[in-house]
This record gives sequence, structure tokens and C-alpha cells, in this order.
Amino acid sequence: MSTRPPVSEAELSQCEREPIHLLGGIQPHGALLAFSEPDLTLRLVSANTEALLGRPPEALLGQPLSGLFPPSSLALLTRALAQPASGLLRLEAAGRFFIGVPHRGDGLVVLDLEPTAEGTHEEEALGMVDLLLSPLARAQGPKGLLQAAAEAVRALTRFDRVMVYRFDADWHGEVLAESRDESMDGFLGLHFPASDIPAQARALYTRHTLRLIADARAEPVPLRPPVLPSEGRPLDLSGSTLRSVSPVHLEYLANMGVGASMSISLVREGRLWGLIACHHRTPLLVPLATRRACDVLARLLSLQLAAEERASVSAELARRAHFQTQLVERLSEQAATLPTALSQHAELLLGLTGAGGVALLLGEAPVLVGQTPSAEDVRELALWLAGQHSDGSFHTERLARHHPPAAEYADVASGLLAVRLDETSPRFILWFRPEVARTVTWAGNPQKPVVPGPGASRLHPRASFAAWQETVRGASLSWTPEDVAAAVGFRSALVGVLLRHAAALARSNAELDAFGGTVAHDLKEPLRGIQQYVGFLLEDHGEQLGEEGRRQLEEVRWLAARTQGQMDALFEYSRAGRVELAWGEVDMHELVDDVLLTVSARLQENQLEVRVPRRLPRVECDGVRVQQVWANLLTNSAKYHQSGGSRWVELGYHGPGEPLSHPARRRAEEYVFYVRDNGIGIAERFHEDIFEMFRRLHPAHSYGGGSGAGLAIARRLVELHGGELWVESSPGQGSTFFFTLGERPR
Repeated sequence: MSTRPPVSEAELSQCEREPIHLLGGIQPHGALLAFSEPDLTLRLVSANTEALLGRPPEALLGQPLSGLFPPSSLALLTRALAQPASGLLRLEAAGRFFIGVPHRGDGLVVLDLEPTAEGTHEEEALGMVDLLLSPLARAQGPKGLLQAAAEAVRALTRFDRVMVYRFDADWHGEVLAESRDESMDGFLGLHFPASDIPAQARALYTRHTLRLIADARAEPVPLRPPVLPSEGRPLDLSGSTLRSVSPVHLEYLANMGVGASMSISLVREGRLWGLIACHHRTPLLVPLATRRACDVLARLLSLQLAAEERASVSAELARRAHFQTQLVERLSEQAATLPTALSQHAELLLGLTGAGGVALLLGEAPVLVGQTPSAEDVRELALWLAGQHSDGSFHTERLARHHPPAAEYADVASGLLAVRLDETSPRFILWFRPEVARTVTWAGNPQKPVVPGPGASRLHPRASFAAWQETVRGASLSWTPEDVAAAVGFRSALVGVLLRHAAALARSNAELDAFGGTVAHDLKEPLRGIQQYVGFLLEDHGEQLGEEGRRQLEEVRWLAARTQGQMDALFEYSRAGRVELAWGEVDMHELVDDVLLTVSARLQENQLEVRVPRRLPRVECDGVRVQQVWANLLTNSAKYHQSGGSRWVELGYHGPGEPLSHPARRRAEEYVFYVRDNGIGIAERFHEDIFEMFRRLHPAHSYGGGSGAGLAIARRLVELHGGELWVESSPGQGSTFFFTLGERPR
């Protein structure tokens, strides 16, 4: 088993640059005439006209068509040219009958002529179509349809092998059905690389749906003249049924042992879906009427496959809709917070897209369900997504190709399906699929060798088509259109749930504000009274109480003051999550100057040197709220220092594109502000704990006390801006608090 190195860009480019429509020749089983309008004068002909039409090229060039075709055939041709499209024309010339296929190109009418026996080809084609349709009518399901088509085409054309070949998203192909003579190698289930049918060939297959190579060993017939005087190049033969064959493709067929081939395109909604590929060991000229019947079959097969797929998709969408309905109903009924409610219905949430894990980023810490990356990796991924993809959804089977850090957790998240809930902040639902290692069996080693040639190297197709296995890693199962539709549909439904929750929350907040005002008044007054009475006792009777009594009363007064401070902080924290921001352009440098004046007493008390290495930028934010963020971070830094030694705190920023220790934590265009100090530091295991309400890592009396709410309030205000607040620190090494501010809502 092997892993295939990718075909180089240079090799693919060389394949795709081959001018297969400008080869300057045709296949020898027919003749080509190109004439101008309206004078119907021959301007270019194939070199074999004498053998097929009884007149050499030099006797035809510059002459009118009337000298070649009898009046009845000429009238039939001119009537056909007056129509938007024409079918096969039965024409007579030089005492013989031909099937003519006209098209326009390079300012000329190009007429392909193939000899035919006397008879009515329309009736023949109609009878053939009837023979082809009967097996399709009896077939069951897509697989049965493809097999029936392969067998019907082979029965009608007598090719030794007929395959139905489907393209994937990367234009690699897989053989899904096959009918063959026992003497021919079987390719059923094998894969063919995209480079076998390069882009310009696929474009021709899309526009011109049938291609016959009657004799892969025949010499092409040149055109006379070889170059169009008006264009300075060979005639464009894109629309010609007789177009000669690329030397690379002829070598490819020879390596397969194929003497004749025919390809019939399967086109769905204007896109090449696949091919019916026919091979014969020896030359085989399939009559034009038979080819047209096969082309009709392919068109009907495409329609039938589309109908089968629509039915399958409808059933799958109905199943996903049932999941969504159940999920939305349960979310609407539950009183739990939305992330909690979603996590409680993991089976429905995962079943919605067929994922192995899901991460919910709804403003707080990520909620992880099933197999997912770590919370830190999920946060970094969300920030990357927010900076790269703003169109609402994104999906890939190879996440590490787009986001290299994802290679570290490919075992749980090679595949990602993301829907964004809020354009102004990194709020997402992320579905994950694990890596699925799979073995692909190719028809021969698909890596093309490059060998020296005269003047330049030329790509040669592989010589062997024996089964060659490749292990594909780093990819999940593909996301289907139904998966993506289910995710996008759920986002819309979830927005409705969020709006209903928001309305209910607004009512609750109004009630809470009223209740909070009452509580603040009714409880704070007694607390102030306690502090005053304790003060009176200490002042009037302190000496009588003794040292222990005075200490206990001081403790009572301190506890009352601390409780009052916690009540104030709790009320402020509650309001911080509901305040409506007053966005505007703010000079951050002037704002920080105001903050430094406000906390100057605390800074002087702690003998703290303040450093601002460069002027801070102007940004859009709510200046009052961001002022509070700076104040809380500065106050926090002022507290936590060892006694003795120099103490300092630095306020600054990293501009867009400037290096940052964790670049994935911000969008590329964002400013990252920071407050850095040389204080006591914080152990890594507490880096999230310190942002919890009333969470202190030290005894209440140490380091100046405080309510333990400042960092929690700061984070809430930052998140309200659509930003993020985090810390980098270790014991004895000081701390750096970073924060970003999201974009102003538009």
C-alpha cells in the first residue's frame, strides 16, 4: 500500500494548456467543409475530399457549394442554417449519401460529413432509442439505472467495454457500472485521476456531449489551408464531430490496448456529472444515427438520475427537518440557558448533520458535546473563522488544509461544518467529523512521469492500468448538501429561539432592575447603619471593650463594608451584561490618561511606576465602559505585588499584523490592548478561575482586599463589545492581561 504524491502544478498546467481544439486535422472516416455566409463559398476543406467527394481540395477552395451539392441537398442545408439549431442532415454529393452535421465557428459554417448507406436515419435512430429506453424503465435505483445504461449502450454499439464514470468534487472519477467482454480488463470500482481528463477536455465534454474516436491508430487528415488567414491559427474544431485526437490521449488509449473509443457526457444542471466511456480493441465506426440514439439515452439517464436524487434529497431533508423541529420545540420549552439546553439534546444536535461532535460558542465558554477539540483549540478556531469567513457558513473535509493548527486534532476534527450566529462577534455552532482513513484503488499509478523530449519535456500517460492502492488520510467523510442545508436551517430556527429568549430576558431584566433597586435600598441601609453604630461604639466605649472587643468590632465593621461592596459589585456585574453600548470613535490614549488620574491615589499608595511605551490608537468602542475595563485591570495590577523592589505596570497595544504570542486569539485587523506588570503572577491552572465572580486566590484581608468582581466585570464588558479578555502569567513572573474589542455593529 502506498501514498500517492500529488501531481505537480506544472504537470497539471501542461496538461490543461494542450490546445486540443486547434490540432489542425480531422479523423479520416469523414470530410470537413468550411464555408462563408451568405455567399456559401468554400474557404477551408479537409485533405481527403477527393477520396470521399470526388474532388481534390484545390478544386473546391473558393468555389460555391452549389458546385458540390445538388439543389435538393443545398436547399435542405440552407433551411437548416436558418434555424437556431439543426439536427442530422441527409445530404447527397458526388453520387453518395452523407450525414451532415453543421455548426458555426471562427466566422464560418463548419460542416462535418460522414458517408452513410441509403435509408432513413431518423427512423433508425427512433427505433434505437426505443431499444435503449426499455432497460432503463425496468431498472431500480441509481445503481440499477447506471448498470442498465452500460448494458444497453454496449448491446447497441457492440463496444467491448462500456463503463459509467462519475466525477467527484476534485474531478477525480470512479467507475460505478460496467458491461464488458470477458477478454477485457475490468475497471469497476477503480478511480481515475483528474489529470486523465484535463479542464479544457471537460469543458468540451460539457458543451459537446458525444465524442467518437473510430480508429485510435489512424493518421489524422490535415486541413487545407492549415491556418485561417483571418485568425493566424488553425480552425477551431471544438464543435466538430470529426475533430482529430490529442497525441497524449492517443498514447493513453494505446497503453490501455484500445483501438476505438466513444464518450457520452452525463450533464446535470449545466455541470459535467460523469461519462459513459466505451472501448473497443480494434477500430469501430459507430454510425451517426446510433451515436445520436446513445446521446438521447444519456440525456434521459441524466434526467432520471436527477429525479432519483431529488427524491432521495427530499426524504433526507424531511428527516433533518424532523430533528430540527424536535430540537427547537425542546429548546423553546426549557428554562435552562441556551448552551445548557443544547448540550442536553446532544443526540438531536449531532444527528442534525451526522457529526461526531459539536461546539457551541454563544458568548460564554465553549460548550463541547461529543468528540471535539479542546476548549482552547475551539476558541482559536472560532477566531480564525471570524477573520476568514464572514458569509455565514463554511464546511470542509480537510480542515488542516485551511487552518494548519487543526492537524493536531485531526483525529476528532478533520471535517468542520460551521455556521455563524453573529456577524459582529465569533459566535458559532461548529460540527466536527473525525478523520476517516480510506483506501482508494486507482487504475494504475496516476503520477505521470516526465521524460526528456526534443526541445522540451512532455508528459506521457501511465503505461499500466493495473489496480494501484493509495491510503488517503487527513480527511473526514464529506459533508453533503443536505448536511449544510440542515445546519443553515437550524441557524435560522435558532435565531428565532434566541429572539424569543431575548424578549423574555428583557422582561426579566426589567423586573430584576426593579427588584435590584429595592434590594439595594433595603439591604444597604442596614449595612451602613451597622458600620455607623460600630463606629460609635468604638469611639464612645472603645477603651471599656478592651483589645479583643475592639478587634471583633473592627471585624464586624469590615464584614459589613465588604458585604456592601459585594452587593454593589453584583449589581454592577448584572447590569454590565445588559447595558446598551454607546459606540463612538475614542482616543484610547486620552481615555487611559483619564483612567490614570482616577486611580492615581491607588497607584501612589502602592508606589507603582506607570509605563506607556507609545501613544495608543483611536478605536471605535463605548468609551465609558472601556474606561472601566482599564481601571479594573490597573487596580488589579496595583494590588498584587511583593513588598520591596521596583514595581511597575505597562499599558500598551499590538497593532494589526504585529507579532503576538497567541495570534489565533484575534482577527488580523484587530488591535490587542494589554496591561503588563511585574507582580506576583498567577499559576496557569487559575487563568480562567480569576474571571469568575467573587473568585479570589488569596485570603480576603491580603493584598488590599476587594470584592473579587473586578476581572469578571471587565471580561463581561469586553465580551459585550464582541471582544475577548485573557491572561498570560506564571508565578513570580508577573502577569499580562490582553483584551480585544469587536467591530461596531453595522
